[in-house]
Amino acid sequence: MADKRRVTIEFPSRGATYNRQVYGVYAYDTYPRTSVLAGQQRRTFINSYETLAEARVAHPDAKESGCGFQPPDLSHLPDGPDI
Repeated sequence: MADKRRVTIEFPSRGATYNRQVYGVYAYDTYPRTSVLAGQQRRTFINSYETLAEARVAHPDAKESGCGFQPPDLSHLPDGPDI
């Protein structure tokens, strides 16, 4: 099976719990159907770099972009307590 991941160099490197002024490299694909987030976009951190040049050397095929973080959609999950 072909790799369907897309790799990006993003500035700033930002997520739900962090916001750093560095170049973050992330892989994007889709959560598998066995996940509670099945079908949604998955963003996986690979590494961070102080400069764009360092990120480009380490990941020459990556595309540059702004921050791509999006919180997951949890609306399909029940609101009740975990049991």
